[in-house]
Amino acid sequence: MPSPFPSEPARRNDALDGLRGVAALTVLAFHAWLYTRERVRAAGAEGAFDRAAGELRIGLVLFFVLSGFLLFRPWVRARLSAAGSPPRLATYAVHRIGRIVPAYYIAVAGSALLLWPLAGEPGVRLPPVEQLPLFFLFAQNQSAETVMTLNGPLWTLAVEACFYALLPVLGWAALRAPRTRLGQSIVPALMIVAGVTFNALLARRDLPSLTLSKSLPAMAPYFGLGMLAAVLAHDRRLSRNAGHALLAAGAALVVADAWLHSSLVSGTDLALRMRVIRDLPAAAGLAMIVLVAATRPPRALAWRPLAFTGVVSYGFYLWHVPVLLVLRANGLLPSSALGALALALPLSLLAGWLSFRCIEQPAIRWSRRTQLLGANRREVVSPPAPRSARTAPARSAPTAEASR
Repeated sequence: MPSPFPSEPARRNDALDGLRGVAALTVLAFHAWLYTRERVRAAGAEGAFDRAAGELRIGLVLFFVLSGFLLFRPWVRARLSAAGSPPRLATYAVHRIGRIVPAYYIAVAGSALLLWPLAGEPGVRLPPVEQLPLFFLFAQNQSAETVMTLNGPLWTLAVEACFYALLPVLGWAALRAPRTRLGQSIVPALMIVAGVTFNALLARRDLPSLTLSKSLPAMAPYFGLGMLAAVLAHDRRLSRNAGHALLAAGAALVVADAWLHSSLVSGTDLALRMRVIRDLPAAAGLAMIVLVAATRPPRALAWRPLAFTGVVSYGFYLWHVPVLLVLRANGLLPSSALGALALALPLSLLAGWLSFRCIEQPAIRWSRRTQLLGANRREVVSPPAPRSARTAPARSAPTAEASR
């Protein structure tokens, strides 16, 4: 999910925006299918259409891969480029807060106002009132009473927030790793290994799997693969043939992962193994596609309507489930998944555009000009003094403050 939530690069890549749009549209299609079912649950899907629709959930994985790629890239650039400089902690923190927090807080409050009157309607799951503050702390995944309640997809924002908090530590480690692609791959590889190990323990022990499975350690392999793609993409331009090959291989891995999960029989050895690796094959395929989008952007991904969907994807993602639930509770949601998608898509796009224009853009602008906590400041090194002045008494070098 948005991620849907990366810092905006100096020069936009329409293909990466298009990938955000793909992620948002697949998640909407998944929920359009889910919330038109008589029983709102993904388990127990029968028939080819239902099994395929249920696997559109992989759009969530794409958001995590994109976040790992886009947010780790500045540290990779700083280490591998002679002219690069790592993000300042204060600037990074303020940019992250401005990017995700205001729109998220308004979506949480709006979801509560819209959905609380619909208590008892199919698909509406509300947390205890006294635990609502957990949502504003991005801590809803820590309690079995709040995880996946209110506005279900918001669980991914809690995972993203944990990744944002950890990333400066990962960046610090990357800056101390060898100044080679192989050296910069160490941190992403450790993320992948740690996540798979965590999921292996989770699959074999009697633990509170719902809360732990919606945690950063469980999703770490997806972020790690995105980070690895950032290392491989640095200062690289793929050939056309290599780009086509990676796109084909990536798509094949995504389809294979979806087919495996849709065909699983509970209790088998394969089901246990898939609980360990989860959607790692799809994440690897998506990382390949992200790598191509960053280094040889396909025109199809840069298609203007798709790129626009990517630009507004954060608000789109925050509001699409409340849109579906309100429509269903009022008898306005078509009974077919395709009909529900056709109705919810323009409404979700409108909500995403309003969120972007009225909340996100102003917050982003604020975050890039404020000097709160020392953000957006950097020291400018003075040029060497003229030879004739070098014998003058030494004085402190002047500094200037500028936005990053």
